[in-house]
Amino acid sequence: MSEIVVGEPVGEPVRADGCDGAQGRAEPFGPLGKGERLALEDVGSGVLEGYCHAGRAPERAYGGSVVGQALAAAYRSVDDDRSVHSLHAYFLRAVSPERPVRYESDAVRDGRSYSMRQVTAKQDGKDVLTMSVSFKLPQHDGSWRQPGMPDVPGPEGLDNGFAFRPVSHPLRTAVEFRQTPPVLGREDGQIERFGWFRSVGALPDDPALRAGALAYISDAPLAPTALVPYGEPRPAGIVLASLDHAMWFHRAFRADEWLLYACRSRLAGDGRTLAYGDFWNRDGQLVASVAQEALLRIREA
Repeated sequence: MSEIVVGEPVGEPVRADGCDGAQGRAEPFGPLGKGERLALEDVGSGVLEGYCHAGRAPERAYGGSVVGQALAAAYRSVDDDRSVHSLHAYFLRAVSPERPVRYESDAVRDGRSYSMRQVTAKQDGKDVLTMSVSFKLPQHDGSWRQPGMPDVPGPEGLDNGFAFRPVSHPLRTAVEFRQTPPVLGREDGQIERFGWFRSVGALPDDPALRAGALAYISDAPLAPTALVPYGEPRPAGIVLASLDHAMWFHRAFRADEWLLYACRSRLAGDGRTLAYGDFWNRDGQLVASVAQEALLRIREA
């Protein structure tokens, strides 16, 4: 379980150059563009190892980092002509950003068109995440059916959705986030919010890294959509923890170009909340869909 406790005090360190996001960075690419957020080391016997940075709470790793690295580990074991089309992950324990996570990928099946991998992430000898990943050969089928893209403003001139995070936070230095106003609360109980995302800096021409980058991004705003009635982004006394995470990749995309992420929190009760998300490119194409359930608890005073 990738747990975050929102409402905790967070400092606001200032960068030496006084810059935010991509402006004034010394590197030619952002940290995500270099793949540093998804970097894994081969430690032998098919085991890969990496570190996951902290989320809102400094002692707990950001869930999108774990999912992104697990997907990168699965990609290492399939042929280059196959691309991910879906993943289903369960968070089992909180991950510490101070210690490495080991990823073991098992080949469940390799068919003529589809391949399945089962990835287990371990820290301190205990399972922290399990994820099924399915890959497929591309099919040149031109018949597409999809709904229309939400009618929201473009990213130009919108507020920084990560402004509440310290400027040195790994998410803020790796990802640009522009949030559309306003957050919409519907009478039927559904909460909707929209934001534009892209990596800080260009990504290499690598489908595996692009998919990992989108998985990394997808975890940031989705479950917290349920916190809007409590004063998102940092309401006090609320505990939010990702329980599972599923993604479906529909079309080729670039995570270093603006993608609209439409997030919908559909349900809250029994100490849980359920959310759905869709990624759209600027041409109005639906490129990926996400679903996530999270623990949601209101602490007693």
